[in-house]
Amino acid sequence: MQNPLLRVLVVESQLLIAVEIEYILTEKLGCDVTLTTLARYEDALSDGPYDVVLVEAAPSWKANLARVEQIRAAGAAAVLLSSYEDFAEEAPSTAGLPKLEKPFDPADLIAIVREAASRRV
Repeated sequence: MQNPLLRVLVVESQLLIAVEIEYILTEKLGCDVTLTTLARYEDALSDGPYDVVLVEAAPSWKANLARVEQIRAAGAAAVLLSSYEDFAEEAPSTAGLPKLEKPFDPADLIAIVREAASRRV
């Protein structure tokens, strides 16, 4: 029996990164991927439902925590995408959140999406 199709929302301001994520998840996992920007992310989230949301991290841990709570309230698992060097040093309230540092390895992307989907509430 095949795994159910994962619905993934990618919230990324850099188009090339977003398209790369879409390609990897579509080709390797067969995901249904929607791309959006931070400016349109709340509308896209409400258009769901999604299983996993990959969202560009903010420099503020409070903003990241708010985004994650909003994503979880919509019934999806959240993964933060970051290119901030000090991202791992964030406040304890964001410790343990799934994080994928850019640039990323495709295998790491696949693994973190699978992991997030399996822990979805």
